[in-house]
Amino acid sequence: MRIRRLLTLILLSVLLVFSACGGTDSAAEDNSDKPKVGLNEITLDNMIAKKDNNEAFYVLIYDAKKEYVKSTKLLEAYDEAFKKEDITVFHLNIRDANEQTVSRLDEEYESHSGSSHNPFMYGEIAVVHDGKLSSPFDYYGESWNLNRLIGEVGSESDTFFNDNRNKTIKKSIQYSLDYTKDEEIELTY
Repeated sequence: MRIRRLLTLILLSVLLVFSACGGTDSAAEDNSDKPKVGLNEITLDNMIAKKDNNEAFYVLIYDAKKEYVKSTKLLEAYDEAFKKEDITVFHLNIRDANEQTVSRLDEEYESHSGSSHNPFMYGEIAVVHDGKLSSPFDYYGESWNLNRLIGEVGSESDTFFNDNRNKTIKKSIQYSLDYTKDEEIELTY
C-alpha cells in the first residue's frame, strides 16, 4: 500500500513536471501575429493601416510580374540578406494593387518629400514612420530603379543571387539601416 501511494505520488509529480514544461505557451501564441525576421508579405491596405497608426517599419515595395519575381528569386535573395542582418521587413508587390490607392500614396509621398525618386514608381526598401513613407535613397541623394532591374534580371533568366545583383541588395539594405540610425527611427512592427 505504501509502495502504491509512493508510486502514485511519483507519477503525479512527473506528470506535473511534464505539463509545466510542455504544451502550448500562451506568450508564444500572443506573438503569432508578430512578423518574423526576414521578409513578411503585407497587403496595401494593411501597410496603409500600419502607416496611419504611426507604426515604424521597413517595406520593400516593387511593381513586377509574378513570374519575374519567382524566376529571379527576388524575394528569396532579399529574405536571405535580411535574415543575415537580423532585419524584419514587409514586402508589397503593387502590380495588382488598387491604382487609385497607389496614386494617392504616390502623391502623398511626393508632397512631403519633394523628391522625384519615388518608392512606388521605382521600387525600393522604404521606411514607414511618423505616418509617412520615406526613401533612404532620396535621403542620400541616390537613385535606383528596382522595378526596372527586376524586369532586366527576369528577361535575362538571371537571379538576384548573382554577385553583382546581391551587392545591390546589400547596398540598398545598408542605406535603410543607415537612414533609420541617422534619423533615430525606432522600428515598432
